[in-house]
Amino acid sequence: MLKKILVVGMLLISILFGMEKGYDYFLKRNMDLKPAYITRHRIDADVLFLGPCEPLWMMNPVVFQSGTGLKAYNLATVHANFAENEAMLHLYLDHNKAPGYIFLYVTTESVDGAFNVFNTYAFAPYMDHEWMTAQIEEQDTSYYKFRHFPFMKYAYYGDYVHFNCFQGIKHALSGRETPYFPDGYVPPHDMVWDGRLERFAKQFPKGRVFKWNPEEIKHLQSIVNQAALSGSQLVLYESPMLNEIKPYILNREEIREKISTFAVTNKIPYWVFDTMKISNSRDYFFSVLNTNQAGSAIFNKTFAAYFIQQQTEPLIKTPSDH
Repeated sequence: MLKKILVVGMLLISILFGMEKGYDYFLKRNMDLKPAYITRHRIDADVLFLGPCEPLWMMNPVVFQSGTGLKAYNLATVHANFAENEAMLHLYLDHNKAPGYIFLYVTTESVDGAFNVFNTYAFAPYMDHEWMTAQIEEQDTSYYKFRHFPFMKYAYYGDYVHFNCFQGIKHALSGRETPYFPDGYVPPHDMVWDGRLERFAKQFPKGRVFKWNPEEIKHLQSIVNQAALSGSQLVLYESPMLNEIKPYILNREEIREKISTFAVTNKIPYWVFDTMKISNSRDYFFSVLNTNQAGSAIFNKTFAAYFIQQQTEPLIKTPSDH
């Protein structure tokens, strides 16, 4: 009886380890996952857009390329903190030529630490990289403790990975090598006003003081160092926000001044598109920090034009009104 239990136990463990290897393989074949695409294909863009949701839904490489002649790729990911931005850039640079420019989105939310996260499950297939394992250990200690148990590498965040794995199987069987969004940009086609302003005002009727989180700044500095080592020009930028939210960010100018000082200390540009006329109207936004298609069309053209302007003028300055 004991022997049968041991045999069944060993068989079960073997199956779970086999499933883990299968997930490793097929998640790397899901071309709609940016880590899979950028490590399987050479993109070799001249310009990268990096950050969380805001650049993901706002920065259109096609518009930038048409205005500048430079090939661009949107490397941003949903709700990503600086540690995730750093991980994405690390994976990209391991498999692609370093870009000439990296545009990193930075705002009061970015440096606070309470709004963006490290999406561990997105990087689970890449834990054969020593650097990535260390990053995951720091960002998600609970997950890290269970990683050696059979299949816990994926069972831990199962709801976030099962569909992606099945999609990877589909892509592998069909031979698909192109993502649904080839340049990484996810256009906000169906985005409608999300009510975030109203929820924020209800939660913080007198406004909120944002923090200068040392952990976020540590990883921001790591991105600066990474860009410098690769020979890329890093540019910090803040896209337009809806003016209605500004009274609720009680120390916005203080945080912006700290970001500016950080940029000057590291000798990198910091562009703030703070005076664009679209910031006055909800007609151009689906959230306080995200422009809709109409707003994004205006901002992308403005951004590309400003970039061209900076080729003959100092990079470290604030964009003028548009």
